[in-house]
Amino acid sequence: MANFPLDAALEGFAQEVNQPDAKINLARAALVMGRFEYPDLDVSGYLDKLDRLAEAAGWAIRSAELPALMLAQFLFDTLGFTGNARHYTDPRNSFLNEVLERRLGIPISLSVLFLEVAQRTGIRADGVGLPGHFIVRVVLDSGQVIYLDPFHGGAILSEEDCRERVRSITEGKLPFHAAFLNPVGARYILMRMLNNLKNFYAAANDFYRAAKVVERLLILNPDDLSEVRNLGLLYGSLGRRREAVALLEAYLQGRPDAPDADTIQRYLSALSSEVSRWN
Repeated sequence: MANFPLDAALEGFAQEVNQPDAKINLARAALVMGRFEYPDLDVSGYLDKLDRLAEAAGWAIRSAELPALMLAQFLFDTLGFTGNARHYTDPRNSFLNEVLERRLGIPISLSVLFLEVAQRTGIRADGVGLPGHFIVRVVLDSGQVIYLDPFHGGAILSEEDCRERVRSITEGKLPFHAAFLNPVGARYILMRMLNNLKNFYAAANDFYRAAKVVERLLILNPDDLSEVRNLGLLYGSLGRRREAVALLEAYLQGRPDAPDADTIQRYLSALSSEVSRWN
């Protein structure tokens, strides 16, 4: 992949995630991820906030027969964390610090909240990346597996409910696979959070922030040539022509037979001409 410059915030994110998946601190990485939007974000302060939240939750669930269900009730009923269906595409829904402050989020950010509090209270929970909708998987003391939907107040989902959710979201176009219910790791969760942000910013024509997001996606997966192309196009829109040229050349070198190769080549030629004029 062609190189692109790393600023301090991006370097910090790289340090958080450039390690085996199991060692990534999801909450910390999610907070550091957001420093392109919140340069002065107090990561330690928000981690302390999660710790205090877990301490309060521990008292609430201490005598519960099913602690995971009581935790969901505590977070989503007692404290009022809820899905922001009205303003779903508001980028603030995707930043963990904003979720903690506003108590509003989308499926994946509310799931991260649940996962982090669950971890701190000894509840076995994992993220599950259903197509179009993120939920959590909880293993009860009995060994039984249940699914909870943090976006809808921690509602309990059966496997059939999950099948129906996928069918509804994809309008029946995507067959359900049992693998959809497999637990996912921190790297996958961070990439999915970033992809949401990329889509929200792109829809708003906010190319600067979209580029910041794609830079982070490439930290997580440097070999993703589609994102190399995307970053090149975004840099081109932002006037960063020389960097755009390097990225688009890397894309074409890696995918000479890509369906959009001719289009990218024409754009690259125009960018290269502009770079030459400014030399």
